[in-house]
This record gives sequence, structure tokens and C-alpha cells, in this order.
Amino acid sequence: MNEPLLRIEDVGVTYGKGATALSALRDISLDVRSGEVTLLLGPSGSGKTTLLQVMGCLLRPSQGRVSLRGQALHALDAEALSALRLAHVGFVFQHYNLFPTLRAWENVAVALDLKQFPPRQQQAAALQLLERLDMGNRANHFPAELSGGQKQRVAIARALAGKPGLILADEPTAALDGKSGQDVVATLQALAHRENCAVVIVSHDPRVEPYADRVLHLEDGRLVDDRRRHGNQA
Repeated sequence: MNEPLLRIEDVGVTYGKGATALSALRDISLDVRSGEVTLLLGPSGSGKTTLLQVMGCLLRPSQGRVSLRGQALHALDAEALSALRLAHVGFVFQHYNLFPTLRAWENVAVALDLKQFPPRQQQAAALQLLERLDMGNRANHFPAELSGGQKQRVAIARALAGKPGLILADEPTAALDGKSGQDVVATLQALAHRENCAVVIVSHDPRVEPYADRVLHLEDGRLVDDRRRHGNQA
């Protein structure tokens, strides 16, 4: 079996010190592989968002090791860590985080610009990403002119800028109606299976589970269940 895209070994995250210290994650170990949708479930305060931040190189763990594409993150300074995140991780947020004064394609082009894509090619590349997500006919619309599902597709297109191998989605269906939420999760599943991305979704939405290849349950900062769907046991 190929090496995992992301490896987390004995990771813990503690906020504060002494009597006020709070353990957000405790002894978490798991691999995230390309071509799979991994779903993180758990009650509020279970550590899901903290784990997503660790996966996305946004938060250094208090203990343990994290490796992305074989690169040990603890060995990197802040600048190198930021560069690794920019190159290999795409983020999808609950509330889209689109710039309201920019058109759909311009919102995608912002990410391309951050990744130093040639300026003359940014519009064409942004339009191509939107086309892949069936949003080509909305490329010149502003966020206020788009439905919630359409905004989330623009956000996914932006996350795909630069072809990152890891897509992290934090409650991507929470602000959407049933049909739009289902469409968005199906899109993320297609990215994992057809384009060999690794997709990790944090969600409270039971509609997401049928689209996941692997389901992780967190409670009180611990991984209490790790199972594969479709007859494949972890």
C-alpha cells in the first residue's frame, strides 16, 4: 500500500497550563490517504475542529508527530510550514468566506494569485475550475447573486486552486438546504474518487455519512471509533 498523504502519530493538543490546562486532543493516531473521503464526527467540544486545524498545518500539536507528503511538520519553521500548507492543502468553510465585492471567478483567482500562478493565466484557470464544478455560467456573478449551494461550489473551486492533494471541509453543508448539501458532498466525493484527492469533512450532518469511505468518531479529544464503509474494515 502507498504511503499515506497525511500521517498523525500520538498527537495531543493542550491549551493553557497548570490547573487551567485543557486537553483538546489526546493520543490521536491515524493516516489519511488519497482517493478517500474521511468524515469526522463527534459532539461539540470533542476536538473535531482542533484535529482539522492540525491536519491543515494551522496548529502545531503539543505532542506527537504530523507528516504531510512525507515531510515532518515539527521540523519546519513558520515560513516553510505556510508554504507547505499553501501548496498542498485546500480549505472549504461553513460560511463560504467569499469576498462579496469580487465575482465568482475573481474569488477563485485570489487563491491562484496567492499560489503565484501567472497573472495572465489566472482568469482562464479560474474559469476552468468553475466549469469543473458546473459553475461556468455563474462565473461573472457576485456572491450575493448566488444560492448557498452555488457559493459553496465557488468555495470548493477556490480550494482546488493549485491542485492541492488534501481538501479539508469544516461543516460544508451546515448553511445549506437538503438538496444543496447533498450536491456539495457528492462533489467532494467525486473529487476524492475521480481525481485522487484526500478529502476530510467535519460535520454534524447525517446526510454526509453515506458519501464517506471512512468514519471517525471523536469524544473528549480521543478517537473512539474508526471504521470503513462499503464492507472495508479498518
